[in-house]
Amino acid sequence: MERGSPDTESSGADSEMSVEELVERCVLYMNQNPKSTNTQLFCMLALLKAYAPESYLLMSECQKILGPPDPIHGGPPFEDRMEPFTFFIRKSSPNPGHEHVCMIDQVSAQYAVKVMAAIGIPRSATVSKMMNSLCGAQAEPHVLQFIKDLLTKREMGRKGKENFSRLVEDILEHESFNEALFVLKRASTIFKENAAFPQVVSRLYYIAELPSDYVKAEEWAKKAIKRAPDISYIADTLGQVYKNRLLRMGKGPEEIMSMADEAFRAFKDVERKADNEEPLEMDTEGTASIAATFNNRGLFGFLQVAKIAFEKLRDQQHKTSLIQNKKMEVEDKFEFFEWYLTYSKPDETTLEPPYFWKDVAICYKHYTTRTAAESTSFPGLLDCLNHGLFMSRGKRARFQEVEKSGFDLEEIQRELKNDYEENVDDVKVAERYIFSNIILSNRMPDSPQLTSVEELQTIIRRFLDTERRDRSPEFYLLVLLLLFPEEQPPVVQDEDDEEAEQPPTDGQPGQLPLDHGSHSDLQQYVTFMEEAYERSSYAKYLRSRYLLPLFFLGKGSGLSKWIHKSRLDAIVEQTVEAELAGEHDPTSLEKPSRIENMWRNDDLYAEQMEREMRHKLKSAFKNFIEKVETLTKEQLEFEVPFRDLGFQGAPYRSTCLLQPTSSSLVNVTEWPPFAVTLDEVELVHFERVQFHLKNFDVVIVYKDYNKKVTMINAVPVNSLDPIKEWLKYDT
Repeated sequence: MERGSPDTESSGADSEMSVEELVERCVLYMNQNPKSTNTQLFCMLALLKAYAPESYLLMSECQKILGPPDPIHGGPPFEDRMEPFTFFIRKSSPNPGHEHVCMIDQVSAQYAVKVMAAIGIPRSATVSKMMNSLCGAQAEPHVLQFIKDLLTKREMGRKGKENFSRLVEDILEHESFNEALFVLKRASTIFKENAAFPQVVSRLYYIAELPSDYVKAEEWAKKAIKRAPDISYIADTLGQVYKNRLLRMGKGPEEIMSMADEAFRAFKDVERKADNEEPLEMDTEGTASIAATFNNRGLFGFLQVAKIAFEKLRDQQHKTSLIQNKKMEVEDKFEFFEWYLTYSKPDETTLEPPYFWKDVAICYKHYTTRTAAESTSFPGLLDCLNHGLFMSRGKRARFQEVEKSGFDLEEIQRELKNDYEENVDDVKVAERYIFSNIILSNRMPDSPQLTSVEELQTIIRRFLDTERRDRSPEFYLLVLLLLFPEEQPPVVQDEDDEEAEQPPTDGQPGQLPLDHGSHSDLQQYVTFMEEAYERSSYAKYLRSRYLLPLFFLGKGSGLSKWIHKSRLDAIVEQTVEAELAGEHDPTSLEKPSRIENMWRNDDLYAEQMEREMRHKLKSAFKNFIEKVETLTKEQLEFEVPFRDLGFQGAPYRSTCLLQPTSSSLVNVTEWPPFAVTLDEVELVHFERVQFHLKNFDVVIVYKDYNKKVTMINAVPVNSLDPIKEWLKYDT
């Protein structure tokens, strides 16, 4: 236990003791008095702080656990009754009349929990006593919430959510399955209306028990559903029980089909309940419908069951029957996840786990014989440019995904053009044809196969004029991409001209007629897109998710000004790979983490601005050099340093990059500058060149022996041979 800053003053005896002595005293006391009420209360406070850091108990609840005599009735103060633990306990009063009591910090609490377990006070016993002491006929809402957090709150791990809460995981690891089961069943009995506890009991039976008890798991999953019949997240557990039973136990075609049918029905029930949920917060009793986010587990669970059943069936006749019965539903659910994962992710910093898209795509191929990468739907086209990138969903699912070439995209555009010419009145076909040109322009902007902007604008306007407000969000995205006003070039006007000649617009690629280029039109299209989003199912299914940026507005005109996010992703990946190349043994998680950080911290934009600034400076300096050399008739010449021949060294107090030119050795990027002209040099001497040393020194001796030699210290030994070669070549 580490020292914190308790709000109450420690006793005189405590203040004279070191933290180590206080800890030793507490451990000795717990060992000798494991059943005393102050030891029990301290253990409860430690358990709460260790596993639910924001938790606390009210002073009245602490006094209840300690029992009589209460200070109000002449008993000793709380601090005295809690000796020798007082130093590690904090009191606060955030609300008048409600004094909160907790451990001073989480590190101390975690250490205390380990000590408790070592001396025979297990976690399961402490949480059971807490429920018995504080959860009578009517538990306080904050107590219920803290106990729910202790027993049901699952944290995110490297591969997604953990199976159980940290406390339950620790009870399983350090105690036993039966102890964890007892605690959860006890919680389910005390909180008779709450569905979360029987739900965890069900999960315990089919995940933690070996072998899994699917009968008991089904029984407890149904108990949870009975307590909360309208909550999709509770209903999902029954589907998971059936799915895992099918995966682990299904044998023979009849049994496989029977188990699969039960799982299909369960997940369809989850899907139905998720569709009916409203965006309300779950109440503390777990009986209200929750829908802060749409629960996609019904749709995803259905596809997982379809995949498992297909792979377990060996008889082709049963397989064919399964495909005929489920193919349409599989296609519908694939289409859902295709746009769902293309347009959004759980939050700004989180992606779906890799298995998610893997199971969706494999199931789709089983039932249609088509690969997800071949899709030419609107979201499928949008995802085309991501193929081959490190962070693409195909790569993360470990598919052999290759980058789509410009010729591949030309072939797609050609097919969609033919499709459009045969169905010119079908707006969905027109959307995909138009979009294929935008995608192709991002990969191959000079493709001769690209349809002109004017022709694409004509197509989109024809549909826009017939039905301006009731199109899809994708339609209005195309409207914005095609009809976004162009930047007008500045008109140069001579002093003698009374009126500047206006640049022609007719027939120029990317130039818009006046009636479609106004900002009022643009704002109207944005409004139409917002209305279409709210009107469509997207608003319902994507609520609380992070909507991914799709295109960025760059320089240029026509289609070339729209930059797909994948082009920026490629720059980010190259930057991160260059950074990691110079590091020793980076972890497998380092690359995706850094890529995400670059996007989140706007490092990409800063780097792009720095690139542009460097380019401008180089161009300006090059222009300056050319002008000076012209004006001096090349009597004054400029030399460019050879960066590849550069080496690190310390000519002054700090290390800098020294770079040779054709006649000198310089560093002009740091202060003070350094320059040595080779014509003045008599010889260069290397000092401290030894096998076991990492650095050596360079001594430059001048032809003028009256001039002091120049020392360059701490040159890396791997630069020795390159420096020798440069000096030989230059002399």
